[in-house]
Amino acid sequence: MTAIGSRLPRGTRVVVATRNPGKVGEFRRLLGASGWEVLGLDALPGGADAAWDEDADSYLANAAIKARAAVAATGVVVLADDSGLELDACGGWPGVRSARWLGPDASDADRVEAVRARVAGLAPGQRGAAFVCALALAAPGPGGQPALLETVESRVRGLLLAAPRGAAGFGYDPLFVPEGHTTTMAELAPLAKDRLSHRGRAVAALLQRLASG
Repeated sequence: MTAIGSRLPRGTRVVVATRNPGKVGEFRRLLGASGWEVLGLDALPGGADAAWDEDADSYLANAAIKARAAVAATGVVVLADDSGLELDACGGWPGVRSARWLGPDASDADRVEAVRARVAGLAPGQRGAAFVCALALAAPGPGGQPALLETVESRVRGLLLAAPRGAAGFGYDPLFVPEGHTTTMAELAPLAKDRLSHRGRAVAALLQRLASG
């Protein structure tokens, strides 16, 4: 399908460029008010073959790489995100490599434990951090070539704990306490997390742009 301008009508099929079921579920919830049909990448023919190298040095550039690759593979509208955790005391590490720095076979639990070990020796005042989310929305353009429609980026400040808490969410959620709160992202109910999270804020900004575009 092709998009008209930068607006997507209700009923548009939008594929989230990820194979992470937790992320697909979160995007489906966040985009509930859009009226779009939100699917995971592997739900469409060609989606299983979509591949990309996230080798850019910014979240927005990596999100755009994923979005274009997924559009080329599926031929439908794609929403891609690149998210990361930035620890102030480590110069913003792990940053854009948050999902990859520990190697391709590492699980969420492995990465949480490795970050926990890194911050365990830091005083609470040195554990300032940020969650960052960049979104890229793309669609087939003239000749079927992928075309970017919108990009947004959002961040949420907080601090990291020396030990994980909570069983909800995914990624580094069990370690991250949003600024002004006492619970981790993994302890929050889904709707509460949506209001606070970097991904929730990025989706809200994207929908606002589309509504006014």
